[in-house]
Formats: sequence, C-alpha cells, structure tokens
Amino acid sequence: MYFCSAIIYGMGKRFFFAALFTFPLLLFGQGRVDSLYRLYEKAEKGAQTQYAKQLLDIFQREELFDQTIKDIHAVDRHFAEMLVHLGMCLHEYDAGHFPQAIESGLKAEGRVPKDSLQWLSSCCEVLALSYFRQGDFAKAVGYAQKSHEVGERLGDDKIRSTALNILAGIHCHTKQYDKALEYSDRAISIERQGDDDKALAVRLGVKSEILLLMDRPQEALKEIEEAIAIDTRAGREEKVGVRLSQKSDILAHQHRWAECRETCLQALDIFERHNNIMDKIIVLRQLGSCEIQLKQYNHAEKHLTEGERLCRTSGFRPQLWRIQRQLSILYKNTARLDKAMDYLEQSANLRDSLNEERQQQIIAEYQARFEVKEKEQELERQRNKTRNRSIIAVTLLCVALLAVMLAIYAYQLAEIRRKRNAELANINTVKDRFFSIISHDLKNPVQAQSQLLGFMHEHYDDVDDDTKKEQIATLDESGKRLGELLTSLLDWTSLESGRMKCNPIRVDLTTIVRRNIELVRPTAESKGIRFVTSLEEPCHVFTDRNCIDTILRNLIFNSVKFSHVGGVVEIVSSLSDNNVCLSVADHGIGMTKAQAETIFHLNQISTLGTREETGTGLGLVVCKTMANMIHADLQFTSDEGKGSTFTLTIPLHHVTQKPSSPWKR
Repeated sequence: MYFCSAIIYGMGKRFFFAALFTFPLLLFGQGRVDSLYRLYEKAEKGAQTQYAKQLLDIFQREELFDQTIKDIHAVDRHFAEMLVHLGMCLHEYDAGHFPQAIESGLKAEGRVPKDSLQWLSSCCEVLALSYFRQGDFAKAVGYAQKSHEVGERLGDDKIRSTALNILAGIHCHTKQYDKALEYSDRAISIERQGDDDKALAVRLGVKSEILLLMDRPQEALKEIEEAIAIDTRAGREEKVGVRLSQKSDILAHQHRWAECRETCLQALDIFERHNNIMDKIIVLRQLGSCEIQLKQYNHAEKHLTEGERLCRTSGFRPQLWRIQRQLSILYKNTARLDKAMDYLEQSANLRDSLNEERQQQIIAEYQARFEVKEKEQELERQRNKTRNRSIIAVTLLCVALLAVMLAIYAYQLAEIRRKRNAELANINTVKDRFFSIISHDLKNPVQAQSQLLGFMHEHYDDVDDDTKKEQIATLDESGKRLGELLTSLLDWTSLESGRMKCNPIRVDLTTIVRRNIELVRPTAESKGIRFVTSLEEPCHVFTDRNCIDTILRNLIFNSVKFSHVGGVVEIVSSLSDNNVCLSVADHGIGMTKAQAETIFHLNQISTLGTREETGTGLGLVVCKTMANMIHADLQFTSDEGKGSTFTLTIPLHHVTQKPSSPWKR
C-alpha cells in the first residue's frame, strides 16, 4: 500500500525532486551529514554557528525545506537551531531512519517560534509521517490534526490538503474506510480547485486505494488511471512507479495475475533506477504475491526475502509482517512446513505488537477532539498556562512518586508471591512423592497375604489342619502388622499436618528389627533369601517409634529387593559411645557411583530389583528425612556388583534440640 508515499507530496516541492523515502545526497554523503550533526550537538553554543551554516547549506541543496531560508534565519541562533533539527529530521526521513527522524523532529518542534506557524506545520507533517512509518498511529493522527489546525489558522489550502491526505492514509490503514474516504474527497476537492496537478495525482492515488479496500475495484481503477495519466504527461517517472504499484493492487484484487506481474515489474524497474527503498519494499511484496499465484515459487522467494531484508534494514515494520505472511504461504505451498510455521508465527507476533485495536480507539478519541472546535478553550488554556505548568509539574511529580511506590510494592508483592508459590509447590511435590513412597510399604504385607491365600486356595484339600492353622495364624499376624502399619501412617500424616507432635519414647530396637524381619520374610523366602542377625538384646533407645519402624522396614525391604536369589541379608547392631549403630547389609547388585550420588535426592530414579521388583524410588529419601527428624544419622557404602550396607546411628537418650521440618529442607 502506498498511503505514506502518496500523502507525503503535500509537504512541498522537495518531494517532487527527491525520492519519496531515500533521497540520494546530491553533493554530500550520509556520513558527512551525520558527522556534522554530531559535532553541532556537542559543540559549545558559540561554536555551533559554523556547523549550523554547513548543515543548512547541505539541506538547502537537498531541497529539504519548502520555504526559503532567509539570511536572518541563519543569523538568529535559536531559529537556526530549529532549522538544523528540522533539516536533520527531513534528511533522516529521506534515508528511511524513522526513529532518528522522530528524535530530531521533536527537537525542532520544541524550538519553533510562536509566530512561525508555517515551520510548525512542516514539523508536524514530517513527525506524523515518521510515526506512521513506525506504526505509532495515535501519535501520527495527533500531529496530522495539529498540522490541519495550523492550515485552518493560516488559511493555507496546501497545508490542509496535506494533513487531510495523511489522515486519510492513517484511517484507511486502521480500517476506518468511510472516514478515510471522507478525508480523501476533501483533499481532492481542494486540489481540483487549484492548479497543482501533481498533488491531484497523489490524492487520486490515495482514493483509489481506499476504494479498493472498500471492495470497489472498478471505481479504484478509474481513479488510478487518471493519476497515471497526469504523472505520465508531466514526465514524473517516480510518481508513475508509485501509481503502477497502486494499480497492481487493484489487478491483484481482480485476480488478473499476469497483468499484475507485468505492472509490478515496471514499477520495480523505476524504483531500482531511482533507489527508492521503501517503494521497492512494497513492490517486492506485491511481486512476490503475484509469483505465488502464478506458481513461480523460486522468483517469489527471491523477491520476498529481498523485501524482508530491506524492511529490517530500514525499520519498515508495517510492511515486514505482510512480507512474512507471504513467505509463510510460499513455504506452505512448497511443503517447507517448518519455515512456513516460523514465518507465520513471526508475522502474527509482529502484527499483534502493533496493537491495531488499541490504536483505533485512540484515533477515535483524537477524531472526536478534532471535530469539536476548541478555539475558546485554547485561549483559556493560554491564559492559565503559567499557573497550570506548576500545578501539572507538582501533579506529575506526585503521580510519578506514587507510581514508583506502587511499582516497588507490586514488585515486592510479586516476589513474595513467587517465593511462596515456589515454596508451596516444592512442599506439595515433596509431600506427594513422600506419601507415594510410604504407600509402597503397604504393598509388602498385602503381597505376602495374597501369596499365602493363593496357596491355601489352590492346595486347600492337600494341606492338613495343622498347616492350615499355622497359615491362618500367619495371616492373622500379617493382618495385625498391616493394621499397625496403617495406624503408623495415619499417625505420621497427623504429625506432618500439625495435628500431632513428634513423640519420642523408650523403645526396644531389637524387637522392632525382628518384627520388620517377619513382615518382610514372606517376600524374602520367595527369593530364597535368609536373614543373619547379630543384635544387642535388649537394646533400648529414646526415639519416635513410628519413624524407626518405617526406616527399618524400608532398609530391610530394599536389601531383600536388591539381593540375588539365595542371598543373605545381615542385620547387626552395636553400641558406640551414646549411640546405637544398626547396619543392614546385602550382597546384591549394589549401586553405581552416579546412583550413589543421588540416592537421597528427590530426583533419583527408581531401580528394579533382582526380580524386577518395582518401586517409587523415594523410600531412602523418606528414611533420610525421618532420620534427620529424630536426630539420627543414616549413611551407606556400596560397591557395584558386591552389595550395599546402610548404617543407622541412633542416640540412646532423648535429644532436646527441636528437629527441623523435613518439608523446609
């Protein structure tokens, strides 16, 4: 689309002689202008004059200014400063450096004398176009309306026509087509009353694009043909290129792809000869789209990738997402789906970033303000300007301080919430996995009962009554142990939820060991594993019985799990100073160095037993945690292929130090 290229013309004759977007320097290179401008800004006030004179000479040779610069302007330091910044703004805009153009334009606007409305109009026009190129439509509308107000005050139809044309382009770009057509017709009406056919051709080009977007292609083609005829008669080749590109949009809308392609090639040839980068980008996109429709995919890829490169170089974002969308279509048609998806995502993200919906709302607000005459309010604001400045400054300062305080508070609150959420997530993960491993303790007695019941079911008639009584007694004992285990688990749950406190009591460690051996014995006997014990008898310790019970059951079960068939599990207790050392050793598969390093970590992976017994892999994590809670110490040694030995060191007497919660480790 060529709204920007069309609406620029109203800024003055410099756009007739120069390329619309990248003016080739006539006598001086870009580097020299940039260097002089940097020297000008860094120089002391008294030394700026020489640099200002050189820059103004260059800008006049480039015909950047619509108005003649009088000698008095160059002598007046403040006025010269405004001219330098405005000239640099126009110079950067011609080079396609829109952020730099905006920076210089804002400096120029702030230095325009109150009685120099013509120069204010020039600043507003180029700022409107620069913001439009950057995709900031709200600011573009604001400056276009400001320029129109200046034209109204001066009674200058050219300024009004240019501002209306800019507004037409912006409203069309934001899909407010009826309003855009209204602005375009007003601009055309002004130009038809004058004698400047060059500006009329531009206005007709804009109107043709608006009509096309309103799905009125025949009317659009009529308008663009008139514009082409006007520019051709006047010998304005660059303008003809713009009109041809606009015409190609209409032909594409009518699916006349071959004609569209030839029209684009004519326009591209003109723009390449005149080095018009922005116009070239638009035509490359149009040409790529035509080539896709004609299934000339290699040509399409060449044109579109070149357009993408030029967009990134110049910062022309409104065209970049359109080119990326065409590349996505191209790669989809050629079955390069990864690249197609990548470009589709890039296009969507860039388009969303422009936030067109929000910009339309802001534009509507500006439109309402533009249509309501505020001349009386403006006079009142001028009278109160001095007083309001101080009020506004204080208000802004208070708002800024409040915003900073709110931002700091919000950041701190967010940080606290983040830490709490992370802590809660970690606690929940640990608890979930903890109770998962605890649950596997229930499986062992249940499996033993299942095996015994299965045996009785299959061989009931073959077993004598004495054996049956023994098996029933075993089941009864296993059921009691299972009930005790469930009670222990419920007690532990209450303990960790805060409903029950840790309750150290005097317990016989030997009795607990033997009871857990009997609990695990059915599983051991199924693998032909026997237990060898050497226990201090009795061996009393002052600790939490549930914790010790769970730790020993896990250690003994793991020894059986990782022992070979027919192996031996050794359980030995000994006294050392004020502690009892209880070791559970097997001669099974042992652990690798990597397994040993993570055996007490939550991220360790469960290992299958020698008969492919499964588990959650968290039993030892639970054992380590419980040992810490009761002020015991759990250590191990292991050799791969030779077995593992776990040693639990338990204080003989009560430890008064408050244990730390395992969930806050």
